[in-house]
Amino acid sequence: MKPSSLTFVKTYSGENIDSLYKRITEDIVLDGKDITFGHAGEPKKAREIYAIIQIYGKAIDDVLAGITPENFRWAGDKITDYQDSFLVPLCDVGKRQGDDTDFEYTYIELMRKFQTIEGEIDQMEVSKDKLAEGLKTKIQSNQNVGTIYHPMYWNSHNPPCFNWYQVRLLDDNQVSLRLLFRSNDYGDAVWANLCGIAKAFDELVIKPAGCELVEIILTSTSAHIYANEADLAKKVSGFDWDRDKNEKKSPILRLLGHK
Repeated sequence: MKPSSLTFVKTYSGENIDSLYKRITEDIVLDGKDITFGHAGEPKKAREIYAIIQIYGKAIDDVLAGITPENFRWAGDKITDYQDSFLVPLCDVGKRQGDDTDFEYTYIELMRKFQTIEGEIDQMEVSKDKLAEGLKTKIQSNQNVGTIYHPMYWNSHNPPCFNWYQVRLLDDNQVSLRLLFRSNDYGDAVWANLCGIAKAFDELVIKPAGCELVEIILTSTSAHIYANEADLAKKVSGFDWDRDKNEKKSPILRLLGHK
């Protein structure tokens, strides 16, 4: 197999969301693999990498406050309203109010009303109880996990992008939240989803258990930008989607720390 056929895997760590967003976008533009997404009736061109992102410190504060990186399309009330949609009372979870999308679910619905043969499970409540127990017993269990993907969506054109989570007790009452996405749109969705999901875990699981969120590790098995968002990618990264135009400036900028 040619090296160019393999997946480009990249890790990132930091507390400056502007810098992280820029670096990830640069790597997608310059090193990502061109692929075709969607389905036969609606193919979509995109460029992707496999990304693992660790955020902490100020980045955690920003995400919980609904602050998104510079040049990201969603900001302000759009983000905080989205966060609030994760915090509705359990009895209102799953109700559609002014939702004109074609999605068959919401993330909070799959997190709090996950369908099983025995009925619905509130995975957030389960995770809160497990975390509180771990804090009490000082056991740093790796068993506090939940699943978002459901096989019932196997034939859907829009199966859940968010698939799995782990709530991990670190030192004292500090918590690491680990999230796995099969697909992350880094042009139009990733930071909004991160703000909404992190807020839900902080308010419904971590703080009620007497703990503090200090770290998020996001795994994007497909961190991608669609080709029709090339202008946005250039605005964020400073590089052209057409790689031939970057041959002279790319190595220089990367040596200067743009990597």
